[in-house]
Amino acid sequence: MASENTSRDTTEDSTSRVPAAAGVRDVAVEDLPAHARLLLKMARLRLSPDDLAEIRGLADSPNLNWGAFIEAAAWHKMLPLVGRHVDRYRLDRKAGGSAGFPYPWVFVGAYLANRTRNQALADEFGRVFAELSAHGLRFAVRKGFSLGEGEYHDPALRRIADLDVLLDRGDAPAAHEVLDRLGYTQGEVAEGGERIEPYSRETQLFWKVNLSNQLPYRKPGGRPDITDFNVDICHDIFQKKTGISVGAAKLLDRAVPVVLCGAPAWAPAADDRLLDLCSHLHKEAVSLHFVEGKQDLQLSKFLDLSLVAEATGEDAWRQFLKRVDEVGAGEIVYYALHFTAVLYPESVPAHVLDAVRPDDTDYLEHYGTLDGQPVRWQQGFLQRLFNSGRHTAGTVSNVPLR
Repeated sequence: MASENTSRDTTEDSTSRVPAAAGVRDVAVEDLPAHARLLLKMARLRLSPDDLAEIRGLADSPNLNWGAFIEAAAWHKMLPLVGRHVDRYRLDRKAGGSAGFPYPWVFVGAYLANRTRNQALADEFGRVFAELSAHGLRFAVRKGFSLGEGEYHDPALRRIADLDVLLDRGDAPAAHEVLDRLGYTQGEVAEGGERIEPYSRETQLFWKVNLSNQLPYRKPGGRPDITDFNVDICHDIFQKKTGISVGAAKLLDRAVPVVLCGAPAWAPAADDRLLDLCSHLHKEAVSLHFVEGKQDLQLSKFLDLSLVAEATGEDAWRQFLKRVDEVGAGEIVYYALHFTAVLYPESVPAHVLDAVRPDDTDYLEHYGTLDGQPVRWQQGFLQRLFNSGRHTAGTVSNVPLR
């Protein structure tokens, strides 16, 4: 798609508050390629007049590769948001000396298509909520529509892959029966895309012993825009290998009632929700499975956390810090908030970062830690954020998926 390959970017990060890997030169945002700077500027819900002027200037840059921009926006799950901006701010129109964005139908079409797709997901997942409730099962919705209908105020802006729910492990058999009646199977989509192949017993045993999630429940979507409906049940917001545990039962005791996907549901309490987002971001950023799939670092995850953090008031931050101290999750929380503040410095108060910053921050430059194969990154944060070839260590995830 592009002559400027995102997997060959050689720029690095100088905006983080700790040194990058030894021997790696830090650079500033302005040293990133034009397509990366443009995406970073557009990765916000609201754009100021100054933002729009800078966006138009970057769009007119002779160094901007539109193919690389589209690829990066898709990879970081930002295409729907970019499309909304192109439409709302008329970025495809000429203004002053600016020629405007090319291919507006690509960007706006992605936004409108995501609206249609997410409505279909909401219809399906609303039925799941209703059935779980009808059978007396306690659950709480994580991420996904909780954010889309909440902080984003427009579900079409956020690409939603699955339904993430908290459920007590003791209720897993009953939830299995509910999902089975709704047509779900724990398995992966077959090559033809029209059926679900159950996971092997070996895979089921590995997940039960080593991970805090059930294997995904899937059923064919039967639509061009939805390969499958996916329900991901989580019993603990921390992975077992972190040595930290906050089980679903305790979280559900503190959950609050909400309406999502047009149905009554529950969401984690505010401090638990923020803690969950931090844990989720950290897990995917350092796990080889997500690194190998190039899903470890995506702007969408940092935007999720920044929106929730930005809406957190001073009293809520105090409660959150108390909660972090209670569960002993300081390092994980600092990891997530630190890198979020690199991209969205206004969203995380400095005193919050100071409160959770550990004495030794070298771990920020490592990944593979949850796999027992720690490796040091050879690039700074911003460089690897836009470098799809960042995983060069040769280590391989041992999590089975078949």
